[in-house]
Amino acid sequence: MNYCPKHRTAFSDLEVKYQKEKAKLYYIRYNFVKDKTKSITVATTRPETIPGDIAIAVNPKDKRYQNIINELVIEPLTQRKIPIISDERVEIDFGTGALKITPSHDALDFEIGQDHHLEIRQTLNFDGKFNELAGPLKDLKVPEARQKAIEILKNNNHLIKEENYTHEVGHCYKCGTTIEPMMMEQWFVKMIQPFGKANKSLRDLAVEAVKKGQIKIIPKRFEKVFFHWMSSLKDWNISRQISWGIQLPVWYCQDQNNEKCKSHHGIIVNIKNKPSKCPYCGSPNLVQDPDVLDTWFSSGQWPFATLIANRKKDFKTFYPTDVMETGWDILFFWVARMIMLGIYYTGKIPFKIVYLHGLVRDKDRQKMSKSKGNAIDPLAVTGLYGTDALRMALIIGNTAGNDIIISEEKIRGYRNFANKIWNASRFILMNLQGFDGKKPILKPHDKKILKDLEKTEKKISFYLDHHRFSLAGETLYHYFWHTFADKIIEEMKTRIKEGKEKKAAQYLLWKILNDSLKMLHPFMPFVTEVIWQKLPNFSIKREKILMIAKWP
Repeated sequence: MNYCPKHRTAFSDLEVKYQKEKAKLYYIRYNFVKDKTKSITVATTRPETIPGDIAIAVNPKDKRYQNIINELVIEPLTQRKIPIISDERVEIDFGTGALKITPSHDALDFEIGQDHHLEIRQTLNFDGKFNELAGPLKDLKVPEARQKAIEILKNNNHLIKEENYTHEVGHCYKCGTTIEPMMMEQWFVKMIQPFGKANKSLRDLAVEAVKKGQIKIIPKRFEKVFFHWMSSLKDWNISRQISWGIQLPVWYCQDQNNEKCKSHHGIIVNIKNKPSKCPYCGSPNLVQDPDVLDTWFSSGQWPFATLIANRKKDFKTFYPTDVMETGWDILFFWVARMIMLGIYYTGKIPFKIVYLHGLVRDKDRQKMSKSKGNAIDPLAVTGLYGTDALRMALIIGNTAGNDIIISEEKIRGYRNFANKIWNASRFILMNLQGFDGKKPILKPHDKKILKDLEKTEKKISFYLDHHRFSLAGETLYHYFWHTFADKIIEEMKTRIKEGKEKKAAQYLLWKILNDSLKMLHPFMPFVTEVIWQKLPNFSIKREKILMIAKWP
């Protein structure tokens, strides 16, 4: 398992963050038992795990080592005798072509060890310290143990040389601690094994839904990324050794009194409540598994679980959802799991469209974080500039799948836009005296203004229908400020003063403001709702709140 010594929990493969690191490749001599003047050299980046070695593996096609397979060598830190075995998974061209096999601390070594029926020797405890099996490294943490091992190997003349080496190292995605591969019993979900009448795996269900177009991913390039990830999918461990989360609905019988109970290992799974007794032997002595479920396993059921929980009518009405909007970075953590679990449980896709937004970065394109001091507190800036300004700043320039740059200057700019909307609306409201809401006779120039408004409305609708939210917001911004406020309102100021032109001017101002508020509302709901409540109501059919008003 992927284990974080700091959080003291197992993680799935997805929760391991790999980073390139500079390291050392240590060439270490293992002497033969029969003739200690002869040796085999092994290259490793982790000399501290030598006490966990149970074999040296070579490729059967490697002519250098064909005559020594099945020979015994002495492990140089605890002086144990271990065999030389052959396995085709050993890379002939890496290092010396000889691989130390440490099943309890390496995934590939574990597979090789299982196939060759080798013992498991776990020298690292769950607290990140080595145990008594590590001999002279006992009670040391990994960095300390590595230095100690190098010192001993040098003194024993078993360290031949060191080389600079760059490799990818797995880290905990939460705290950055180096992940330790550990032997642990965990609960898994089978992801690639076919099941049921359709004989399809969870992976098959998700891949098929996207390939057939039942689920559309925006932007489309992420479909390729989705398929690539799915092709390398492994079974998913869903148990975590942390203090928060949904506890596993698993109980263990403490009194395995009959063969049937023993054959089931005394394990009882009941998702609704604790069983009163063991169904196999009748014992009431049961204890619940202390582990909790991976949060992504829980949240992966969100689309259907939330709807089924209280009212099945809600499930029939709202499942599947039309659009699932989330960040591109959790396409696999969350979206893929929702698709697989949703189809498995309901037989239907959970949503029709997945819209992936970008991550928020600062003006220098750095990821925002507290440690860098470049994070913007959303509550603080909304207090300064208003929630509408922050919303617009997050939408404009934010295209699907691409990270967005945001700064306080940008938010301040859309605060100015909110002020522009307020001031323009205030002027119009002050000049609607005597207007009854009826459409007067309009001049060709007035009709052209309304025609341009209609074109803008169609353009905005097209952008929204095709999930091009940034373009919709930009278009609205420029229309309201540069066309409506700077040109049309300025022109109407003169006409409002003229008796014959007043009704037409009032109608144009009221109509454009009315429609603009409806289009702006999804982007800037607060200022537009307040203005909407102040607009004169000329129709009994007019909605009381803007949120439910009919789109223009």
